[in-house]
Amino acid sequence: MKSINFARYGFMGALVLLGTTACSDDHYDVKSSAASSKTLWENIQSNGATDSLAMIMSRTYVMKNANDKSGKQTLGELLNQAQTFTVWAPKDGTYNASYYLNLLNKRDQLLAQSSDPTSQSNREAWQINYDVANQFVLNHVARFSNESNVGEQKVRLLNAKVSIYEVSKNLFNSVAVDASAGNIVSTNGSLHLLNGRSPFAYNIYDYLAANSNFSKVWTALKDPNIDKERFFEAGSTQGAMNEKGQMVYVDSVYYQTNKILDACGARVKNEDSLYIAVLPSDAAFETAFNSVSSLFKYGSSYAYDWSSERRVFDKTDNNALRVNADSLQSYSAKDMLISSAFFSTSQFPVANQTDSAQVNHYATHADSIKSTNNVTYYNSNPGGVNPIFNGQSPYKASNGYIYAVNSYNVNPAYSFVSKNEIKLQYGFFIATTQNDLTALTTRQGTLVELTPANRNDNVKGSVENNMYRRFEASNGNMTVDIILNDIYSTKYKISAIMLPNRTNIANIQYDRTTGQEITETTTFDCDIIDDVTNRSIGSAKNITISNDTIQSYVLFDSFEFPKCYVNLPAGYVSFPRLRFTLSRRNQTRGKTKSLNISKVILEPVRE
Repeated sequence: MKSINFARYGFMGALVLLGTTACSDDHYDVKSSAASSKTLWENIQSNGATDSLAMIMSRTYVMKNANDKSGKQTLGELLNQAQTFTVWAPKDGTYNASYYLNLLNKRDQLLAQSSDPTSQSNREAWQINYDVANQFVLNHVARFSNESNVGEQKVRLLNAKVSIYEVSKNLFNSVAVDASAGNIVSTNGSLHLLNGRSPFAYNIYDYLAANSNFSKVWTALKDPNIDKERFFEAGSTQGAMNEKGQMVYVDSVYYQTNKILDACGARVKNEDSLYIAVLPSDAAFETAFNSVSSLFKYGSSYAYDWSSERRVFDKTDNNALRVNADSLQSYSAKDMLISSAFFSTSQFPVANQTDSAQVNHYATHADSIKSTNNVTYYNSNPGGVNPIFNGQSPYKASNGYIYAVNSYNVNPAYSFVSKNEIKLQYGFFIATTQNDLTALTTRQGTLVELTPANRNDNVKGSVENNMYRRFEASNGNMTVDIILNDIYSTKYKISAIMLPNRTNIANIQYDRTTGQEITETTTFDCDIIDDVTNRSIGSAKNITISNDTIQSYVLFDSFEFPKCYVNLPAGYVSFPRLRFTLSRRNQTRGKTKSLNISKVILEPVRE
């Protein structure tokens, strides 16, 4: 495992290092019966070795969570209450106390700038307070007394981290306990002096904030358009109206959202699950971003509000959706790059989830691994290490492992773009014009099920579920449009599984004079239809169906869609269409008026 290079506060005004659980009220409900004249807080204040800690605790507020801004009680006051704690206090001169005091100075400066809890300065101020409390002070405090067991103990701290306390060896979290000071008994617990600061166990989220190798990933996550704090009015306590007639809340509750992390399916702030993260370091970020960005080339406008009756978009031209293509591309690429980088070890078939060797060996050597948002990464080096790990060793986090890859070896077409099978047994993918069709078929064609009674055994091959769609023309050209959803701006191989008309014996044509079966030749054209212009942007001509075999026909070997239709703004749906055209001329020449389609298949071209 690697050690970590921690960055100082400075990112976007403050280095945000969220933990998972802070001091909720139910932590503090156990009474102490210890016989002593002083509380823990009084002993910390009066002990000549912990003056710096006392200064920090007297200025750091208790926060129920990262969004609590009430500032009702300091951590010093908390340890003055009749509740039981164990404190391992770092002695003066064994750690950089001025670092934390300077952070608290910065907090006070930011609070002075604005009392508005939604302002950026106010948010940064309370984040600093939370970080000092969570990563430093509460990293040295536990509930209850921990003196009865003289062996090795796993101690859950007030920041939800777990540390090892080896009483017989005088070690707490690998830091030496000052044995000469002994156990300083207090009315509400025990105080031990440490010869240094207890190291904070960074979870995956913490690492991304603290490790300078991930500054670009962290910047993307903390973009104000991505990371938002929202006021929870229903959960807040109202006070009185101010002079402007606005409600003043005596206890305001906020919650935080992050569009990327909330949607990825990985709870990387939590301590109760294990994950593996594979993310580009700053050295690889630009290459990774550019690679993924190629999938998200947006157009300047999109037609939307599809009318299934008229087979057109109702909102087009001046009413079309206008997008900032560059901004949307940047967001979508970063979203895909980061949200697809987490893997839950609970999905790994290993005997011991806590065995780092087993977990990491499976992740790096499996034929494929699936991310928490269902992106599959295939191993292009079967039996060896998957190239996406770039041969790196992981950082150990409190809730998993992080691989900082310095070379981004992911081909987006192999992982982010999936094979898409459009099964025409489900008619909502189909758009046709009634005038094109005979009375025998509907706007969605006719769903046909093959049975032993109607199946022509002279036609080889099969179709899924023995079902397909049949479209029969009237007197003019017949067009059948297939809606293509979730299209990226990349190259696709487009195929269709099609059937001869004679597959169903009810559709065989016979010569009225001779009684012989009429030989049909079905020849059609294909086009890709643009959403805005409603015109072809790619054509395939004169594709002929076999009369004897159900088979797949390649319509386009490699068609590159010029714009992306994924991640359009909420509420807007747009798409290109795949159009099959059976012209009147080909109907006459081929002695057939029908197209029989089972499915359309789109596969990313993997070069």
